[in-house]
Amino acid sequence: MSINFSQYDNELLVNNNKIVFDHNIRHVLEINDTLIVLLGIPNNSSYLNNVFGIDEHGKIKWRIQSIGDVFPMKNQLPFENLMVNGTNVFVSDFYGRRFSLNPANGEILSSDVVR
Repeated sequence: MSINFSQYDNELLVNNNKIVFDHNIRHVLEINDTLIVLLGIPNNSSYLNNVFGIDEHGKIKWRIQSIGDVFPMKNQLPFENLMVNGTNVFVSDFYGRRFSLNPANGEILSSDVVR
């Protein structure tokens, strides 16, 4: 898959198809023909669920499931980190809460705390 983006820019070019996000791109990883995109969210923004799955045609396949739909959680925050371990994809927030997600559909699978 041909991708092109500049970190700290909000445009992603996938096989000559441009996607423009509301916020700058922090990180992009490819797993199983899906690009996982983590957006950087400014401190003064209330934007949540800032992880997207993009297909090989440059179309948004999914936006990460809201944490509140899966776990009772106070003070939901945007995600800060994106990690891949084999075929497992994890995101974490500023408080060190880590969530495993399904890279095929963006569903939250599990949660733990990292320090």
